[in-house]
Amino acid sequence: MTILEINKKLLLMKMHYFIGIGGYAPFSPFMATIAKQRGYSAVIVGLIFMVQPIPGLFIRPVIGVITDKFKCRRSAFISSTIIIFISIWLLSIIPGTTSKAEINDLDVVKSPLFWLFFAAIILMAMCDTIKNVMEETICTSLLGVNKYLYGKQRLWGSLGFGIFAIISGACVDWYSKGQEYKNYTPAFTISLVCFFCDIIIVSNIEVIQNSSIKYVASDLTKILTKLKVRTFLLWAVLFGFLMAFITHFVFWYLEDLSTIFHPEKKSWMKTLQGMSVIMRCVSGEVLSFFLSSIILRYMDHKTVFSLSFFLFSVDFFLYSTIRNPVWALPIEVINGFTFGLSYSTAISYAAILAPTGSEGTLQGIVGTAICGIGTPIGSIVGGYMFKHLGSLATFKILPIIALILCIAQMTINQLTIRGRKNANVHSQCTLSIETTKTNVDDNNTKF
Repeated sequence: MTILEINKKLLLMKMHYFIGIGGYAPFSPFMATIAKQRGYSAVIVGLIFMVQPIPGLFIRPVIGVITDKFKCRRSAFISSTIIIFISIWLLSIIPGTTSKAEINDLDVVKSPLFWLFFAAIILMAMCDTIKNVMEETICTSLLGVNKYLYGKQRLWGSLGFGIFAIISGACVDWYSKGQEYKNYTPAFTISLVCFFCDIIIVSNIEVIQNSSIKYVASDLTKILTKLKVRTFLLWAVLFGFLMAFITHFVFWYLEDLSTIFHPEKKSWMKTLQGMSVIMRCVSGEVLSFFLSSIILRYMDHKTVFSLSFFLFSVDFFLYSTIRNPVWALPIEVINGFTFGLSYSTAISYAAILAPTGSEGTLQGIVGTAICGIGTPIGSIVGGYMFKHLGSLATFKILPIIALILCIAQMTINQLTIRGRKNANVHSQCTLSIETTKTNVDDNNTKF
């Protein structure tokens, strides 16, 4: 392939990541503050984000098995994108977008508008789960033996997310000028346009799925019984747990900083949050996704997770030290690098481990560990901590938690490596004894 020649198969995949992931940026980073503006407490918001990924706990492995067995990845990919478009439209038209005071939790759960809001989020999350499994499976299949290049495809999603976040954040601030509350109509409009375009793109992506290869569940079972795979899934769960605080509670924390220390910045808070996202995605995630192929050549996947947990500790510590929300911008670079490195490691390692024909199933299991187990636990824990300890105290505790997880993960890794070495030595000794015994028996026979 010449320098100017374009791989058209991967070009469409890059366009999908840019539009399909970027389409969430206008509203997804602001969901916690959107819910807060509706009068929902931190506990209610935490419950929403806890329940949101739970359907994915069952959908991810099931959709992987179904699409592997019945060879229907294309249909699942297109259908999920269409339903996401409908879900976002539903979110944009639900009334009751503002409340002057925080509503009592019992009154919230009795409100039909809350359940409509909740249902739209759950429907979108379910279909996003399907879309996520399909896009990762299809992308790694298109890469063939070059699965370590996954990060160079996925970085376009981070680029799109960052660009659309800053555009939509600025549009929301401009559209809400002079109003007491933020009006998110421009954000939802931009998102709907993105997903309409994405439906067209995913309909034209080539899906490689060999119909002659049979799905064999026993091959996958053998993989999942290995200790290294089980510990890898545990680290994926913990990664999801820590990411829940970044994804769902950082903007809440920044708004509290603005309210307490810098109220003059509240008028352009959405622009600042959009700038925060673009710093995270463009400066951090894009760089880490690009470098992940190089890093994974020289570091094993578990060591990369150790580095990620340490960086999480650094992220949370830096957040806990600031009083001006503007200083979150440089911190987001480290934050984005941490996410991109961890995520590309998880996806590429799952693609390497997966038996032929079971790629979608294993991607679904890894996604379940991150988003179906780790993120819900982090969401409800985060909501509880914000409600009872406050956002500032929570972010002082988080660096300690992340550092403890880092030390524990490194310790378990070393114990696992030593155990594997001892097992190899034992098997080699056993083989040597058996070989010696066989030679002696042969000599006795000759004698």
